[in-house]
Order: sequence, then C-alpha cells, then structure tokens
Amino acid sequence: MQKLNADFFRGNRERLKAALPADLPIMITANGLQQRGADSPHPFAQDANFWYLTGIDEPDVTLVMDGAREFLIVPLREGVRATFDGAVDLKKLTNQSGVKEIVNQAVGWKRLDELLGKTGRVATVAAAPAYIEEYGLYANPSRQRLQERLKRHLPELELQDVRLELARLRMVKQPAEIRALQKAIDITSASLKAAFKQKYTHEYQLEAKIAEGFRSRGAKGHSFEPIVAGGQNACTLHYLANQAKLLPGQLIICDVGAEYNHYAADITRTVSQSKPTQRQKDVYQAVQRVQQEAMKLLKPGVKLKTYENKVATIMAGELKQLGLIKRGSDVRKYFPHATSHFLGLNVHDVGDYQQPLQVGNVLTVEPGIYIPEEGIGVRLEDNVLITEDGVKNLSAKLPQKLW
Repeated sequence: MQKLNADFFRGNRERLKAALPADLPIMITANGLQQRGADSPHPFAQDANFWYLTGIDEPDVTLVMDGAREFLIVPLREGVRATFDGAVDLKKLTNQSGVKEIVNQAVGWKRLDELLGKTGRVATVAAAPAYIEEYGLYANPSRQRLQERLKRHLPELELQDVRLELARLRMVKQPAEIRALQKAIDITSASLKAAFKQKYTHEYQLEAKIAEGFRSRGAKGHSFEPIVAGGQNACTLHYLANQAKLLPGQLIICDVGAEYNHYAADITRTVSQSKPTQRQKDVYQAVQRVQQEAMKLLKPGVKLKTYENKVATIMAGELKQLGLIKRGSDVRKYFPHATSHFLGLNVHDVGDYQQPLQVGNVLTVEPGIYIPEEGIGVRLEDNVLITEDGVKNLSAKLPQKLW
C-alpha cells in the first residue's frame, strides 16, 4: 500500500479553509520533542491535526495558510544538532505536503507580524492545559508555545479555536484513510491469530509475540500501549504493566492495535489457555450478545448518546441474568466505560459526539464485564465502518474464540 500523497493533504487543507471565513489566516503547529532523560527524547509522535494537513513528521514545523497562499516555517538545524539528528530535508517536506514555500523562523515571523497585524485574528488549535488532570498526562507544549509567541508579538490578537472544525473533518474517513485503517486492522488481526496459537507463562511473552507480529507484517508498531491482562488484572481497564504470571484457569484480555501509515487499529479479544469454567463462558457469551446487539444499533443518523443508553440497557439485562445486579441503574458497577469511540489517526480519535453518525465514520464496539470479586474480566472489541445501511465489521477476520 502506498503512502498518502500530497494531493490528500492538500485536499484536507482546502476543506479546512472552506469550513472557515475566507479572510481568516490559519496557523497549525507540529509537536515538539519531549525529554525522556538528560539529552534523550521520547520517541517522536506527530500532532495528528498537523499531520492530517501536511503529512510531515518533523518536530517544531508551523503551517501557515492565508487564502491561496501557504507556507511552512521550519527551524533549520545547525551545529551539533544537525550532526546528531541530521539536517531537515526541505525538498522532502514539499513533496510530502504539497506546500511549496518554506521559510526560516526569522523570515516567517516577520511575515506573520505583517499578516496578523492587518487581520487582528488567526485560527489555530487551542492548547490543552499543561497538565490534563482527567488523564494524568502532561500535554505536549508546542501549541501553548505557539500561542504565547503570538500574544507576545501581537497582544491584541484574537485566537479562534479550530478543534471542532478539524474534528468534524477527521471523523468522516476518506477512501484512502479507510484503506490505511483496514491495513492496520488486518495486521492486528493476523498477529493476534498467530499469537493465540501458542501458550505463555507470563503476560509480557504474549505482548512480545504480538509486537513481533506487528513489525513483521509492516506496521510501525503499537498504536497505543498494549494491554495484556490475566485474571484479576483484566479488571483494571487500562492495565499496562504486562508483567504478571499467567495462571491456569485465568481469562486473558488482549487489547492492542497496530499503527500503519499513522492510522490506528484497536481490537480486543479475551482468551483462555485452559478450558474455561461455565461461569467464565456465561460472562463471555453475555458480552458477545451485547456486542452483537450494539452493532445492530449503529447506522447513519444515530446519536451516540442515545446509542450508549440503549447499550447500557441491554447490558443491564445481561448483568441481571448473571446475578450481578438487581437494578438497571447499577449497570456501571460491572460495565464502567462507553461502548464506542471514534478511530483514526489516534486510537481515541477526535469527532463531534453531538452530531449524528455519518457514512464514513469508523468506531470501536467494545462492551465488557469486569467482576473483581471473581477475578473475571471480559472485553470484546471490533472496529466498524458506518455504511449506508448499518456497519461493516472491519475486524471480522479475527474470530471470537474463548478457548
């Protein structure tokens, strides 16, 4: 499969401009490198909005669009950094993005002072808080750095946030994006199918086998930190240690996804390395039934809030049958997360959750039941494309088989 070419990124820029006032300049920044320790950075991950508009994987580049005119501001590397990291290949940036004009920081900011001084406003992606309390994460500071610099140059400048416009564009996948997603999903499915043919004594062994499968089949690697959780660990939704022993009789949740050409898969299977108990089978089959019913609900025009409420009602019925709850309002005790999220350049991709579903949306469908007091956790997750009359299961090649 060929990489997405400059026409794809050029088209995305045109669609963003069409969604905004014609006289509104746009500035979008790349991510920057973040320190891992001393002079060593964490592996670089590009800002998805910037990549969607340019296809560029270099840090600290800024895209500027002013009507028909567009240019990149690139901090050229010199001295020691150029020796260690290599020089920036300007021709490659143009070939990949389709942006023909590239300027250095001094020229770029002089031009911006003139441009923004006339307009008094600019569209950009608003910065997240430095520390995102809900997730316990420190945000990449590149957006904040850009906005602080803009305000220093022009204190009265009005900043218009374009996150919603970009989210609405990105949530409807184009054919080339669907092909990239399908490739990521196929790699994930094949790797899991191969990994499940063997038995393992520790979670990390299964994780390593899956990672080998991803790389050997052409993926960059994991699209998110993999979850390989046996027994009680499966009741921690985002368990990431992947170190524990795998004991006979445990169920194992594998929630993983390959990254291919920047697009993410996100598939979960629950398996056992020995014959499961009847209770484990009953919980597993309950989750299967909820997933099957959830998929029937998805189609164009459906609002996700309404859909999630219906899935919760279906799950409550299953939890009652399992003897876990008596009232439907207690459903979140054993099913504490949403059923679906958008999938694309990020594993939890952007989208407007208030809009009805549209043809071209790609989502996960991932109900689960977690019973800490019994050491049982079951989750099943597939990736679906919204079509004219329902959904296409993009991960249908990977069977659901407990044992």
